[in-house]
Amino acid sequence: MWMEEYEALNATEKSEFRRLANALLSRTYLLRNIYDDQKKMMDLNSDYRTARRFFTILQGYFSLAGWDLYRDEEYGVIYLRNQQGSNRARFSAFTTMFLYMLRLIYEENRQQLELHHDVRTDTFAVIHKMNAFGLLKDGRSTAKDRLEAQKTLARYQVIAKIDGGWKTDGNKLLIYPTILFFLPNSEIDAMIRQLQEMRKQSQQETSDEEATSEEGEESL
Repeated sequence: MWMEEYEALNATEKSEFRRLANALLSRTYLLRNIYDDQKKMMDLNSDYRTARRFFTILQGYFSLAGWDLYRDEEYGVIYLRNQQGSNRARFSAFTTMFLYMLRLIYEENRQQLELHHDVRTDTFAVIHKMNAFGLLKDGRSTAKDRLEAQKTLARYQVIAKIDGGWKTDGNKLLIYPTILFFLPNSEIDAMIRQLQEMRKQSQQETSDEEATSEEGEESL
């Protein structure tokens, strides 16, 4: 019984357990390998090892609150899923598009994945792909939107910054295998349909603005 296992932990272990439980509730995902900005390389995540040791206890604890805890050893990801499908994070339209482009980039590079299952890209590639899909009005994005998207997805362990600042044009990014659980293969078709709707909306907004501009010129 997980409660008995928990009671057998010492005070330090219980403190670690609480910290990890809160981290999972905040970020949803926990990775075995993460990018160490100081070492400039991938490194083992000690939190992942600890969570594996407490896994049965964590599963029992989260189950009481209506969450399922999973562990994928191939990709090195521990993650939560709400049993009722609630408590979902809400992203802005631009952040959603940014996430979708990262998923497509990850899929395109899966054949060349290294040991840690991560893919390297940069914001230029992401924005270029958005333009290729006709998602950006006037083919442009704002620094504010890019910053919000990157920081939001970094919080959920989808990406890490590996070169340049978050505000730097073309800064290098690492796409973690977390993205496969954020957007599994079963949801790819739905993602494509939503991208098509986003493209139609962007085209309609551009068309409406052009019509308004023409009306303004005629009235002069």
